[in-house]
Amino acid sequence: MNMITNPVLRGFHPDPSICRAGEDYYIATSTFEWFPGVRIHHSRDLVHWKPIQSPLTRTSQLHMEGNIDSGGVWAPCLSYDNGVFYLI
Repeated sequence: MNMITNPVLRGFHPDPSICRAGEDYYIATSTFEWFPGVRIHHSRDLVHWKPIQSPLTRTSQLHMEGNIDSGGVWAPCLSYDNGVFYLI
């Protein structure tokens, strides 16, 4: 068995939430900013990760008027059930 070493994702990717969907793995991480808010990465082997999505793309999803920049989205929770992904 190969050992996976940290950091799994290089750079600034705090508050990771990982889930498995079939043979694929997904991690949602915080950005601590309004946009993109959350980033999603994909891997098949838990070693090689590729950014694939920033799911919060509309202002209506992130109404934070009056918040400071660092008061954005943090600690996302990503889950998968019966063919549907959920991001909370």
